[in-house]
Amino acid sequence: MNTSFQYLGLALASALLLGHPGTLRAEEQASQSDTTADPDQADLPRVTVTGQPLPNLVDALPRTQARDVREIFAEEANIDIGGGTRTGQRLYLRGIEGTNLNISVDGARQGQNLYNHRGGLSNLDPAILRQVEIQPGPPAADQGHAALGGSIRFETIDAQDRLAPGQRFGFFARTAVASADDTFRNLGAVYGDLGAGVGLLAYHSRSSFSDLRIGGGEKIPFSGGRDQTRLFRLSWLAETGHRLRLGAERNEARGLNFQQRGDYPWQVQPEDFRARPPRPQSLTRESVTLEYGYDGASPWLDVSLKAYDREDDWFSPENNEERFNSQTTGFELRNDAIVTIADWVAQLSFGLDWFEQDGRNTRTNREARFNSYENLGLFVQNRMSRGRYSLSFGVRHDDFETSFRESSSGNSKTLFNLGGDVEVGGGFNLFAGYGGAVRGAGTIPIHFAGNVVEGVLFNGEPDGKIQPETSGSTEAGFRWRGGLHPNRNDRLDLRLYGYRTRISDPIVYEQPGSGGLGGRPVTEFRNAEETITFEGVELRSNYNLGPLRASLSLARMRTLDLPNLPQFLARFGAPTGNRGVLNLSYEIRPTIEVGYTLTGVRRLSSVQEDQIVFIPRAGYSTHDIFASWRPEAVPRLDVRLAVLNLGDREYARHSTFTQNGFATQEPGRDFRLSVGYEF
Repeated sequence: MNTSFQYLGLALASALLLGHPGTLRAEEQASQSDTTADPDQADLPRVTVTGQPLPNLVDALPRTQARDVREIFAEEANIDIGGGTRTGQRLYLRGIEGTNLNISVDGARQGQNLYNHRGGLSNLDPAILRQVEIQPGPPAADQGHAALGGSIRFETIDAQDRLAPGQRFGFFARTAVASADDTFRNLGAVYGDLGAGVGLLAYHSRSSFSDLRIGGGEKIPFSGGRDQTRLFRLSWLAETGHRLRLGAERNEARGLNFQQRGDYPWQVQPEDFRARPPRPQSLTRESVTLEYGYDGASPWLDVSLKAYDREDDWFSPENNEERFNSQTTGFELRNDAIVTIADWVAQLSFGLDWFEQDGRNTRTNREARFNSYENLGLFVQNRMSRGRYSLSFGVRHDDFETSFRESSSGNSKTLFNLGGDVEVGGGFNLFAGYGGAVRGAGTIPIHFAGNVVEGVLFNGEPDGKIQPETSGSTEAGFRWRGGLHPNRNDRLDLRLYGYRTRISDPIVYEQPGSGGLGGRPVTEFRNAEETITFEGVELRSNYNLGPLRASLSLARMRTLDLPNLPQFLARFGAPTGNRGVLNLSYEIRPTIEVGYTLTGVRRLSSVQEDQIVFIPRAGYSTHDIFASWRPEAVPRLDVRLAVLNLGDREYARHSTFTQNGFATQEPGRDFRLSVGYEF
């Protein structure tokens, strides 16, 4: 790699030149990941990134008894996850597919796509999540590599998250059933305080389910399976400022499923399954993560190191023992210093991150094929605040190299970001920002990467150079906090966003020949001429009045100028009709709560011409109801009921891949019941 280490010197020099130490320690700041922090703390840095981060989603997960990634984001209008069955799900944030985001779990980056798009986040257990942070706006320098469309960060639970003050030992257990696919699910965890700030947690869950029932009663054949998750977390949170978290997670998803890509429409499978039989398949994710931090007495020093090793593996034993494997290893080293510049208080972050992703494609009837991608990033990010004003700016340099078999191409790029926030009075804040990100590997899955020919071309030449995909994101809007009730005992938070993300030099790959794309050779990687545009408007509001809580999320987005290649369209972006999600919950009494969710999507009529991947589709709406009960006689007992898709609507999400005009539908009416106990 042609790493320019002078940028690390720039980071260190910036830390010395920007000002003298402030009087506030890092742990005394408002939360840097939640823009709903107390507005009275206006003298602290409150601009986390150039755009505005969205709220944490974990609190809403018990309502739906969430089981997969799709249900984690059920209340977010700007996120769509189609595909119907578990193996078919793809995540789109503001129209941009998840491969083009920086998605991590406890700091560990998601792996490459494996068999077509299987892998990534489809096998993440919502029950182990402590926090979900979505950043769809312009990326900050310390947001990580390849955040073309933003980032999503997941954090899993520690023992300290579950233990009450003074509690030394605890456990929780839950049993759940669901009707749409006859789910039976058991999960539980034990955790304890070992003394001296050391906590230990062990979690296990197991789910089994059969073929999925869609709206109207028909079932998707060969869509059942079983999932299992294990998590172990050792955490040390010392009073001396040291913190250490060590985690090991394994998730395994198995099933007898169709061999085609996960979102291949079941309607076009041959009636005689002997012609194209379903096969046993497994998808396994294993990760080991380490986080160490030290927050010293000096405001200059809050250093942290995150290191990880993650493996994603897809295996089909009856198909020539075909296996697609992605191994990702990396780390981030950073320091967050609090400094003062005149009357400004600033959080200055600087450091470096590195990762390497190695892909392996093996089967018994040919030799193994390999590909890899490596990146080193250096960053400086400054977030400042004074009175009514906040300012954020930074610079990031990435140096990367991609390899397929014996051929490779490398490059580097430096980008900046700038953003600000100003309180204009009356509870209003205005904000705007710009930022960029790069990636040099494209979206090719390991399945297709195994078909790269020897001497593959890069932009028409054997030793050519691929330009990195480069995004430029702009976002602007306003936020208003206040109340509507005369007694001012309510709270309304209203936010409006307008955004545009443009991605230039998208990397596409040529697959000449006929038949299925998965069997064609890959002869060239090149930069397409199109500049892809994702743009839209979002409105978000939250309202609290006594026992009533309400939220509304609206999104209008457009996807323009995608390269017209089916293997690229499905892995980069998707159009969708205007979406809206309304949530209501009411606490009848301290032990009983009820809720309702309305999701509405308008007809999709505007799609890219001359392609068959995304087609015009009808709009749809679904209704969900929820209830929870904690018996007064047994306060640690928790009973939850949910009915999803109450009207049993038959529909396919707009982002679901189509074939011959068909698309896999979403679950029909689903009754869910769970009983849990916590001690």
